[in-house]
Amino acid sequence: MTSSSLPPQSARRALIVGSGISGLAAALSLHRAGWQPLIVERAPERRTGGYFVRFNGPGYTAAERLGILDSLPDRRDPDGRMFEVDSRGRLTPGLTFPERVNGTPMRMLLRSDLERVLYEAVKDLVEIRYGTGPATITQDRDKVTVTLTDGSVESADLLIGADGIHSTVRSLVFGPEDLYRKDFDHVVAACLMDGPLSGLQEGDSAVATAPGRSAWINSYRDHPPVAFLLYRTDWPAAEIRKKPSAALREAFAGFGGDLVPAMLEAMDRSESVLFDQVSQIHMSRWSQGRVVLLGDSAWCMTLHSGQGSGMGIAGGELLARLLTEHGDLPTALGSWEQQLRPHVTRHQKEALRMRHFFMPANSFGRVARSTLIRAISTPAGARLGKALMG
Repeated sequence: MTSSSLPPQSARRALIVGSGISGLAAALSLHRAGWQPLIVERAPERRTGGYFVRFNGPGYTAAERLGILDSLPDRRDPDGRMFEVDSRGRLTPGLTFPERVNGTPMRMLLRSDLERVLYEAVKDLVEIRYGTGPATITQDRDKVTVTLTDGSVESADLLIGADGIHSTVRSLVFGPEDLYRKDFDHVVAACLMDGPLSGLQEGDSAVATAPGRSAWINSYRDHPPVAFLLYRTDWPAAEIRKKPSAALREAFAGFGGDLVPAMLEAMDRSESVLFDQVSQIHMSRWSQGRVVLLGDSAWCMTLHSGQGSGMGIAGGELLARLLTEHGDLPTALGSWEQQLRPHVTRHQKEALRMRHFFMPANSFGRVARSTLIRAISTPAGARLGKALMG
């Protein structure tokens, strides 16, 4: 066998690092294509949580192909309202999301919904080992060999790095993270709310924005609301080393009327708070020999794009299809990247535009955002809203 060939389909083995959305989607897709996947996950157990996802486009289509679409909930409350919080803390009508974007219907759900559905689909089909990850990676003409942190050694025909923006696979095979990470000057925090908010009914959502700061409350059916805070800082890497409660209270002092103080108090009580900087990953190629990167490991687009989870599913499903179509690995991986990269590039560019919608950079941006939302709230502006969300 040479480095350009694969064994018979029934004998093909894939080692997947990371049990998030991308890794689970790849495992499900490869298992259905006749491969033998093994997932390793550094965390001691399956993780839950995460912020909201606008699920549409290629990810929606891939979920339909995988047969999991009907299991994915739409968390939008049909009676819920969206509000903007003005500078005096008053509620005004806010933006509503369109029903159809990127050529497919749109569902609003949580990252945890996607992970749960994918996990349920693979748990009885694919072995998942928690509490371990790659320590060293070597490859030759015939296989890739991974020594894991628990001392075990695994060999496979393909290694898939689906271990997120801080990917160990990427660092071991492609080089240090700093070569590929492009930082925004943003820090994000999120947690579940554990109680009602003054002035809002069940199902209502609200957002408060100002130059360099924004706070979102997103409500869902059959799930607690999620608090989401975003702010600008010159040194995000240093900021995230602070205690979240102290950093957030400093950044959001005197902001958001009654809404933000309630969010900060909920974060103080929460057992799990996401607190991280916002970055993208840019790479000239996503594979090297028998190693390929998938999802945030390869192309993190940031939360501003709204497409990270969907493109993780789309990338995993497409990878399995092309590995089935092509008998040699370089051809399959080359075709995969050629088909996928235009979508990733577009969504990464869209994230640069959408970051100003999530959090205006200056007073002009805030006025422009408010004007846009008022325009979109009219029938004549509905098409503009669809373009913005697409």
